[in-house]
Amino acid sequence: NTCADVREAYRRKGWAFKNADTIEQCMREGFTQKLQEQKNEGCQVYGFLEVNKVAGNFHFAPGKSFQQSHVHVHDLQTFGLDNINMTHYIKRLSFGSDYPGIVNPLDGSNITAQQGNKVKHLTMIILTGGMRNCQKVHQPPC
Repeated sequence: NTCADVREAYRRKGWAFKNADTIEQCMREGFTQKLQEQKNEGCQVYGFLEVNKVAGNFHFAPGKSFQQSHVHVHDLQTFGLDNINMTHYIKRLSFGSDYPGIVNPLDGSNITAQQGNKVKHLTMIILTGGMRNCQKVHQPPC
């Protein structure tokens, strides 16, 4: 078995994976050392999401996500909840196609998070234009 196998077994049982130094496979693979080497690293996220036109959310979080009792959760125990720093910079976040005059309110946001705290951005997307005679701008007739 690997350290990943043990972590998955803990997840299936619903157990917290707190101390990798007490697990033979994780000690052998240097799991704790790898985490220490990565502790000051960040990430760059880019891409696009295609969503339905209904209320919803999306989020970014460290760790592996899974379903437990029909709830979406993230395994953050490995990182130590006090060690997570969600400080971030949003270069650009847009919804839908670009068109002249559109304002994306989170563009250029520089957010400093308190250690161990999560950050939420709440936004509401409202169609305010772009429809003419049942035609969407830049798309074929309805």
